[in-house]
Amino acid sequence: MTLFNVKPARRIASGFHPDPTICEKPEGGYLMVNSSFEYFPGLPVFESEDGEHWAKIGAAMDRASQFPYETMSNNQGIYAPTLRWHDGTYYLIVTNVNTGNMILTSTDPRAGWSEPIWVEGWPGIDPSLFFDDDGKAYICGNEGGGEDEPAGIYLSEIDAASGTVLTERRRICAGITGSNPEGPHLYKRGGTYYLMWAEGGTESGHMENIARADDPYGPYEMYPGNPLITNRSTHLTLQAIGHCDCAHFEDECTLMVFHGTRNNDEYPAQGWIGREPYAVWFNWKDGWPDLADQSYDCALVGDGGSLEQAVAWVTPAIDAEQRYLVESSNATDGSATIAVRAREQDFGLAHGAPLIGTRQTDVRFAFQATLADPKSLETGRAGVVVYANSAHHLTIAAHAANDGVVTVEARVHNAGLSTTVGMASLPAAPMLTLIVRGDERGYYFEARSADCDTSVPLGFAPGKVLSFSNAGGFTGVLLGVYAHGGGEVAFHDVTYRAGASGPSAQSR
Repeated sequence: MTLFNVKPARRIASGFHPDPTICEKPEGGYLMVNSSFEYFPGLPVFESEDGEHWAKIGAAMDRASQFPYETMSNNQGIYAPTLRWHDGTYYLIVTNVNTGNMILTSTDPRAGWSEPIWVEGWPGIDPSLFFDDDGKAYICGNEGGGEDEPAGIYLSEIDAASGTVLTERRRICAGITGSNPEGPHLYKRGGTYYLMWAEGGTESGHMENIARADDPYGPYEMYPGNPLITNRSTHLTLQAIGHCDCAHFEDECTLMVFHGTRNNDEYPAQGWIGREPYAVWFNWKDGWPDLADQSYDCALVGDGGSLEQAVAWVTPAIDAEQRYLVESSNATDGSATIAVRAREQDFGLAHGAPLIGTRQTDVRFAFQATLADPKSLETGRAGVVVYANSAHHLTIAAHAANDGVVTVEARVHNAGLSTTVGMASLPAAPMLTLIVRGDERGYYFEARSADCDTSVPLGFAPGKVLSFSNAGGFTGVLLGVYAHGGGEVAFHDVTYRAGASGPSAQSR
């Protein structure tokens, strides 16, 4: 039980940025990279001077050639990177579950990253690199999924420059519960090797463990205080903490990042924003981190200091036909103009990218987009989507105009069940604004025509529809625009504001 062993944790990036990995820059400061799954551009890169305040500086995967696949579904794509610096080069190893494990390199992360170096003969996910001081490099990861490999953490030597695995895979750790040992990282401190890994699944049972050995292949001595961190069996706002990585591992004070989910006070508690990265510092005692069954917590609503206002346009899979184009995102108010070439499709990923959007970064927010001319949509629907995955999303959309009137409809799409929560008929005049607001319970919809003085409320959808417990998956919520049907559609003043006051009075 960890309820009485709680410390605050600082969120360092808001919205779904799971599986954080960090490393120190040789000139000082830190870099962080996160999983991106099916979204592109992928592998967001952040930079910090103090380990607490971060800024996004780009994406390691920003070219289609770095992200090959034949088909792409939700929760596929890019899993669990590990970032390390060695001898003048940054090495970023990661799994593309559609293709295999790969390494990207860079001497200057602001200037871009290499094409993939594919690691042949290394199955499984969550690969990690460790550069020893004797010149050897190691790759570790979890089991490959075959019958011949039981669950656990595996290790081999590797030539990181070529991706060539040099030695046979050896299982070095079976975990402590046998449930999903993953996300391993190998470190060295005072001549001793330390293995940290996540366990218990990435949901409510998530935790982080540690063991040490005199040789990278073991045998490993388990820390008596395992798990290092966990929020399992608590009612804390922050849940599912784990998947740690560290910097300053040899110092007396070590920087550690991990991910977790923010959950409301419903019973059972619900969270839908996604797994977000947090940073803490810990000290050492008797050759072990001075942590044992440690819990961390945070406020449900952001304070504005954790990149809540950051907007980064991404799309599920690659929009090879460039149907979703952000024409301008440099307006003084932070809004964008997005042009869409509508196609006859739905939200199934088999049709290609179905939307373009930005991460929801706080439970309280406002997102809006103005349809410049509703008559430009010849057939189908165009509007705003609150997207968890292709089977679980919310929409507020305008139907193609008919006799000078446009029907605006808010719908909930829940595992094949589609429900209308609000509908209104408005003049098919230019500048039709579609609005979604959020709070701790869910999402409120409204529409406003330039010919009307007030907004028209269009109902409410509970956030639990998009929660992990209902929608499943490993990502979070994207707020975006789309057009399904025919026509050339332009959205003006596409604006995201985190920390907004929640639903308007008219929407309550």
